[in-house]
Amino acid sequence: MKRTALAATAATVLLLLTGCTSAPAAKPAPVASTEAEAAPLSAESPSATDERGEEAFLSEVRSELRPDNVIPNATDAQLLEAGKKACEAIASGTNTLLVSLIDGEPTNGMGYYSDSGVIITAARGTICD
Repeated sequence: MKRTALAATAATVLLLLTGCTSAPAAKPAPVASTEAEAAPLSAESPSATDERGEEAFLSEVRSELRPDNVIPNATDAQLLEAGKKACEAIASGTNTLLVSLIDGEPTNGMGYYSDSGVIITAARGTICD
C-alpha cells in the first residue's frame, strides 16, 4: 500500500511540475526584435584593390616558376601576353594540361608543360574572367 501511495504522489508531483493541468496554456506575448532588419547579402564587384589583376598574376607566376624554368628572362609584358593566351584557352574549353604557351617548351616526364601550367593556373585565379 505504501508503494501505491508513493507512486501516486510522485505522479501528481510530476504532473504539477510539467505543467499538465486542465487550464489552457497562455500564449506568450510577442516580443519586439531589438535587432534591425539585415539587408540581404549581395556579391561585391571586384575592385582595383582586389588580389585579382595583373600585379597578382605576375607575382604568382614569378613565385611559382621553377628555378630552372625555360623562361628565366621573361618580361612582365611577355608573361601578361602568355596569361591572356591562357585565358583564351580556358574560355574555349581546351584541355589546359596539354597547352604550351611558350615556344619550344619541352614537356615534363608525364607529357605536360610545367611552366605553361604555372602561367595557366595563375591566369585562371587572377586575370581570366
